[in-house]
Amino acid sequence: MTTPKTATLQGSFDRQQRAQEFVHQVLEVCAGSKRAQADLRSGLGLPYDRCQRMHRHLMRLVPERSRHPEARRPYYVVAALIAARSRGVRDEDAERNSAALAQEGSSPSELGGTSQSWWQRPNLGASLAEAVNQGTLAAGSAESELHLLARIGSESLHSRLPALVGQINGRGVVLDWAVLLDDLAGWDYSQDRIATRWLESYFRVRDAAERAAERRHSDVPAADGRTSDSNDVTSEENQ
Repeated sequence: MTTPKTATLQGSFDRQQRAQEFVHQVLEVCAGSKRAQADLRSGLGLPYDRCQRMHRHLMRLVPERSRHPEARRPYYVVAALIAARSRGVRDEDAERNSAALAQEGSSPSELGGTSQSWWQRPNLGASLAEAVNQGTLAAGSAESELHLLARIGSESLHSRLPALVGQINGRGVVLDWAVLLDDLAGWDYSQDRIATRWLESYFRVRDAAERAAERRHSDVPAADGRTSDSNDVTSEENQ
């Protein structure tokens, strides 16, 4: 018997699979034709009604249930962001996406595990934190941007993403496009929940990096052979 919880998990699972498959198809379109990639890139930062060159490639890829322009916009945003990436970075994206597709479960009995695995993947907050950890972004700038994104509507969010993503393009920071697409698609309905998850992920990744740095520092031998966390000799002991 289908319970409300099972139905919710199934709905989330189906939505996540659609996002994953869409990203896979967009990456294939970009890899198959430079002209198609340019068409998709042409919509970068533009509202949906000015993305005329994208329609020929995306009309068949966007799920049937997302035919309303507002529902289609997140797909167009993510497709343009992917197309704007350098070839080498897109190849890395494609490799990760193929691995994610291969790991997706299809049995209802696996839904719980699949959902958990999905939420462990990097969202935008985690990606920004990794960019800070690698020195690509300043911590203050990244945090301010995240707090700003948490307060704005989807239209403003979509328009800010190209510049933000462009700052971390090609620098070894993973951007999980399927997770981002799922978040953008749900922004108008669950903005507070999604923004909170981005902020939590950001500070969790930053905290982990800071703790790791502290551990490395404490293990560095001092000039006299002691590690830096060794107890210093007090002035009373020297007397």
